[in-house]
Amino acid sequence: MNVTVRRSRRSAARFDRLLAYFDRWQGHPSNACRQMSLDEGVAVGRFDDLRLHSAFQPLFEAGTMRPMAYEALLRAQDVVDKAPVSPAKAFAYPVTSEEIIYFDRLCRMVHVVNFVRQASPREYLFLNVDGRQLLNVGGGDHGSAFETLLQYCGLKPTQVVLEIVESRIDDLGRLVEAVSDYQQRGYRVAIDDFGCQDSNFDRLWQLSPDFVKLDRSLVVQSMVNPRARLIFPKLVEIIHDLEAQVVCEGIETPDQHDLAISSGVDLLQGYYYARPHPSLLRPEPLQSR
Repeated sequence: MNVTVRRSRRSAARFDRLLAYFDRWQGHPSNACRQMSLDEGVAVGRFDDLRLHSAFQPLFEAGTMRPMAYEALLRAQDVVDKAPVSPAKAFAYPVTSEEIIYFDRLCRMVHVVNFVRQASPREYLFLNVDGRQLLNVGGGDHGSAFETLLQYCGLKPTQVVLEIVESRIDDLGRLVEAVSDYQQRGYRVAIDDFGCQDSNFDRLWQLSPDFVKLDRSLVVQSMVNPRARLIFPKLVEIIHDLEAQVVCEGIETPDQHDLAISSGVDLLQGYYYARPHPSLLRPEPLQSR
């Protein structure tokens, strides 16, 4: 038996153990319309008429312009007509508390499996968490079962960053509790889309996130509004005072890149550097292109 065949069999056996644990995690076996499977070595999920898979967009260190982390993004397809389904529509499929929790966990598992098979030990995985799921999980249980899943995959909680859009969650007390639970288990937490809708610094002070991802609208406004451009680096400074790293996402032009760098952000993300892809892209540093 050659080395390739042995590795393939070991990988398949490992995946079978993962799937068995996922079934136990849910408290019931996966049925044909709600499960995870391997398709040519790539993990895909099935939720009713949706086929779920991963795309990854790199986050670059501002100092070296090398990928430090990857954000997992959901890609969905209707299994009947093969048409793509937007992430927003896909996340609207689950309705009941049980469905919401299951869908969130299924997406996380698909992303983790696809990340682990490609990542190095020094790379981080950014995962979006459905705010509704945070409110539906019992107190003190946030991240406990997921941690066992990570162990099956060979990933540590310290390599996982959970992205939360805080403005979409009305119950701040429960959100603070959930964030604290995750951080105590070793996970890192990022507040996503900060600067849009009802985002405010009072919430940041109470949540104490490890990362703050600035909404793209802040960068766009800073390119056309002199006052916004003046305030942008001060916003970065305030977030640093909260001992959080700043991620500037949605960068699409050289001028936006220069603004982010001059303002002192820590990580950069956007189409200017790399588009989401099923593989973990590792492009050459920007200055060497």
